[in-house]
Amino acid sequence: MKHQFLAAAAAAAALSMGSAAHAASNDEIAQIRSQLQSLMQRVDKLEAENDTLKAENDQLKAQTEQVTKQLAATNHQSADKLTPPPAAKAADWPNRIVLKGDVRYRHQETDDESASARRDEDLLRARLGVEAKVNDNIVAAIGVATSSAPGNPRGANVQLDGEFSRKSLYLDLAYFDWTFADNAHFIAGKMKMPFARPGQSLFWDNDINPEGIALTYGTGSLFGSVWGYWIEENVPATTTVTTTTDTKMYGLQLGNRFDLGGNNLVVMASYYDIAAAKNRRPFYNGSSNGNSLTPTGGLAYDFQVVSLGAEYNTRLGELPLQVWADVARNLDAEYDTAYTMGTMIGKASNPGTWETGLAYQLIEKDALFAQHIDSDFGGGLSDSGGWVLRAGYAPAKNWVLNATYFKNVNNQDVGTEYDFDRLMLDFNTRF
Repeated sequence: MKHQFLAAAAAAAALSMGSAAHAASNDEIAQIRSQLQSLMQRVDKLEAENDTLKAENDQLKAQTEQVTKQLAATNHQSADKLTPPPAAKAADWPNRIVLKGDVRYRHQETDDESASARRDEDLLRARLGVEAKVNDNIVAAIGVATSSAPGNPRGANVQLDGEFSRKSLYLDLAYFDWTFADNAHFIAGKMKMPFARPGQSLFWDNDINPEGIALTYGTGSLFGSVWGYWIEENVPATTTVTTTTDTKMYGLQLGNRFDLGGNNLVVMASYYDIAAAKNRRPFYNGSSNGNSLTPTGGLAYDFQVVSLGAEYNTRLGELPLQVWADVARNLDAEYDTAYTMGTMIGKASNPGTWETGLAYQLIEKDALFAQHIDSDFGGGLSDSGGWVLRAGYAPAKNWVLNATYFKNVNNQDVGTEYDFDRLMLDFNTRF
């Protein structure tokens, strides 16, 4: 392009000089041509140098871009190494922890014919529990509760007396629940009872929290559990037994829930064995609670208890109706049978709802391991039978008023019969 420009300039110069050709000498024309040729050579040289510089500039630019990319990648990797992994946010804790509890005030009147006088008591029960989601498969729980010393396993009541003295607080729950497969749980520690009970059966006290390990499983309508519990470690033996075998409980339960056109029938079969019980004293606070004893003070029988329970749930108009029955037999004893049956109509849960129920129960002297039966029916003793009348009303949310009356007779198998009556009025709150 530059050569064309110079050629055009030379042609223009030649035409302009055409009119003055006679005035200019040949030497002047030669001089002009020499200058034009020299100028064209310089332009060629500059053009070549410019191409070289441009190529070098493009090469340097490419190298710079490559180095910049390498530095950026190196800095990113270093930043990843130096940056710690994000920590669990404090905001996650409220979603992982559940806090719950209840407070119950009870007025209790007992007319025990074997005692010297009627007894009126006011009792308080307070419980507080924390349940935490450890991860996607494990839940852990800790609970504390009031109780009379040294920590009654069948009751969390403390008596209001002692000149406003402080009340005892004990570890009530401490367990983890591992869901190791679909609907399959491994539970270890001091836990809630992992097996079902029909209706209002009093074969087990509601406050019992067994200690050991358990497996539970359910699929469809079927459910089941197995457990192994510590009763007494290094249990005291009688004079006829020289070993100190630990007393434990092993058991299992299988059941099914039947859907009967909107109604529900639950049937369950259970078995438990109190190992190393006979001739030993696996007692809380030194009492057998009515089970037969040997002359030296140990249990007269082992306990291999088979039980069958059923619960039927339907509706009577707008009200829920429940009918249930439970029967048990100790395969190792003479007075070996226990049974209970009852009904409940209504459910005191939502504000303004109510319930009432009636049940009959009989527990022969050695039908059940008496350390675990209900602590109020017959004063917590086996060899007892009679009626239980219940009523309840919920005046507001999380507040239920209950009344329970026990009309029982003790020593029905052995000894002199006597009446045992108890009235309990409860003010229950929960949160």
